Amino acid sequence: MSKLSKLIKELCPEGVEYRPLGEIGSFERGRRFVKADAVESDGIPCVHYGELYTHYGLWANVHKSQIRSDIQTKLRYAEKNDVIIVGAGENNIDIGIAVAWLGDYKVAVHDACYIFKHQQDPKYISYLLRTNTYHQQIKKFVSEGKICSISAENLAKAVLPFPPVPIQQEIVRILDRYTELEEQLESELKAELEARKLQYENYRDQLLAFKQVGGATLMKLGDICSIKGRIGFRGYTRKDIVPSGAGAISLSPSNIVNGNMRYEGSTYISWAKYEESPEIMVNVGDIVFTKTASVGKTAIIDLLPEKATINPQLVLIKDIKCNNKFLSYVLKSSEFQTKVKQKAGTGSVPNISQKTLSDFLIPIPSIEEQQNIVSILDRLERLSNELQEKLPYEISARRQQYEYYREKLLTFKRKAA
Repeated sequence: MSKLSKLIKELCPEGVEYRPLGEIGSFERGRRFVKADAVESDGIPCVHYGELYTHYGLWANVHKSQIRSDIQTKLRYAEKNDVIIVGAGENNIDIGIAVAWLGDYKVAVHDACYIFKHQQDPKYISYLLRTNTYHQQIKKFVSEGKICSISAENLAKAVLPFPPVPIQQEIVRILDRYTELEEQLESELKAELEARKLQYENYRDQLLAFKQVGGATLMKLGDICSIKGRIGFRGYTRKDIVPSGAGAISLSPSNIVNGNMRYEGSTYISWAKYEESPEIMVNVGDIVFTKTASVGKTAIIDLLPEKATINPQLVLIKDIKCNNKFLSYVLKSSEFQTKVKQKAGTGSVPNISQKTLSDFLIPIPSIEEQQNIVSILDRLERLSNELQEKLPYEISARRQQYEYYREKLLTFKRKAA
């Protein structure tokens, strides 16, 4: 029998009491402070509501922000072992989640949060306020609008299990360990992905260095393709944008994801504006290249679900006189990307001209060697992409497994009234 089972059998053999949060402790709303009150040093430690779901986890003992000390008497504070609960926010998903404050000093709490004072294990409460059981109860009380919120009175109505503190502490110990293992696994999966990505990029760069393949002829990029961009006076304005499907896709840097084209969420422009610039109509086999802002993002058009053009941030590489996939790999190589970024500069909006791009020297081996390199890199890229796609699913599966286990641990036989 596990330690937890023994504790439950010994301390609550007839079941666990389920009680409203309002009977377990008291709620105190934080006091308002604003962005202008923030200081970088010598201020009052504080917790802003946005930090509860972007910075802190289940618990915290060190503050992230501070505000000016001359308003300290106007504030309300969480002390060690208090639980800070989100009471308002821009969406209803995070309303009601909690962070146990375990710091040895008090922190000022924003008025979009509640300070919950109690005599329970603070981390147990924090875990409890992440369960589906709890969120299903408070969901009906959350008012929705531009800002979603819930009152302390309605939070107090949530009925939850409160076993004796030794049982709470054992559950916290188990969940802390499980959380640690989950985070460790997620970190290892991400490190594995990054290692595979670097391995692929290194091998790609070696293949394109032509030190082992008998060399290659250096040619200007402009001599092996046409580089087309949207002419200034043919740019488009908001009035040219139309609803999805009512015109042509206007590709932008956001359509290039991990070196591949993605069309979900694309901007559409009118057919009249599309037909105004036939030189930048996109065809399968063309390459798109970002010339400003996120300079260097590159993707080949291997699938085109609808007619498309490009916006002014991109150029279109067409009429390619070598293997187009080979050229796309060269444009993605570390050596080429480094040269592009050097020429684009480090200003607020880096930019590279079509003329500068045209003058870059590109190594062109024989057609047979181009095809051989493409075959190798296609296989490697496919494996890299498969791994990258599997990672979120693996992390999600582990998270669901953890949440299932947490729900089980925090569900008890209910003591009869």
